[in-house]
Amino acid sequence: MSLFGFRSSAAAIALVSCLAGCLAAALTIGSTPAAAAKIKYGFPGPPTTFSLPLYVAEKKGFLGDLEVEEVNVTGDSNAMRALISGNVDIAWIGMVNVLASIAAGANVRAIGSWQPIGDYSLVLAKGKGTTFADLAGKTFATSGPGALPDQLARLIMKKYNVDDQTAHFVQVGGHSARLQAILAGRADASLVNTVTTLRGVQDGKVTVLTKLSKEFPGLGYSWSVVRTDSMNDPQLGAAFATLTEGGMRAVRYIAANPDEAAEIFHEHVPDLDLDYVKAVVRDLNSENLWGFDGGLDPAIEQFTAELNVKLGNLAAAPPPGAVLDPRYVDAALKKLGPYEKK
Repeated sequence: MSLFGFRSSAAAIALVSCLAGCLAAALTIGSTPAAAAKIKYGFPGPPTTFSLPLYVAEKKGFLGDLEVEEVNVTGDSNAMRALISGNVDIAWIGMVNVLASIAAGANVRAIGSWQPIGDYSLVLAKGKGTTFADLAGKTFATSGPGALPDQLARLIMKKYNVDDQTAHFVQVGGHSARLQAILAGRADASLVNTVTTLRGVQDGKVTVLTKLSKEFPGLGYSWSVVRTDSMNDPQLGAAFATLTEGGMRAVRYIAANPDEAAEIFHEHVPDLDLDYVKAVVRDLNSENLWGFDGGLDPAIEQFTAELNVKLGNLAAAPPPGAVLDPRYVDAALKKLGPYEKK
């Protein structure tokens, strides 16, 4: 008798091979493509409130074993370049930039958004004016050419018949950097988020001229965007699904637990006073900005695209089917169900 009682060594080898195959299959069945995976997520600026759902998802374990590496660049255009070049796997990019990129032939799709509506405020330095007409000739701090702070400022000026060609735009970086540019006298105005705006208002340094949600209700903010070919990769596809579901769970958690969400955010921005951060998160919740059901509303895409066509920022409005891919949102909704406010 030889190995395992078989007379033939060939039979023994066949059995070992079979057992090895079965073990490999068992291990494969017992794991998921996203297990212990790492994914690179591009953001158009340093950590701020648009990253809050990611931080909550990580802290509360909504992402399982998926590790997310943040890659912070300057502006939406650079975030899109990082995505297309493969330097990141997924990116948080302003909707206007996404629409323009797709119109130009970029093979990308929006797969979700945890904040489809923006919390931008248009602020002016104290003493620089109090009306929309005062925007003429002003210097705006922006995160980069073609980025949201640039595009949205132009949208508001055009709405109120102010010649946006008289404005000057200087690239300075993220929200905090833009406020600092105003305080230092390098710029007169900018569009900044709630956490930055409230600080400037409290210090008496800026005047809030208007809020984006007031000027353009339904105008989109940002999407999570991926390359179309990357969705065919099993591991990346599993990671995208985990991120989508985790983000939806996170924004629902933020709505129900604003103070705890603020504490989680404070861990990433310790320079901000915790009570101040709590006020910011409650303000964000009151504006109904979160993508509780995945943030892929076709109506938002259509309104955003058509408005930008009217204002001359896009040559044509891409249909939702050419921009949105709801496969991961649909899968998450089957598990979580539609959001119900408590």
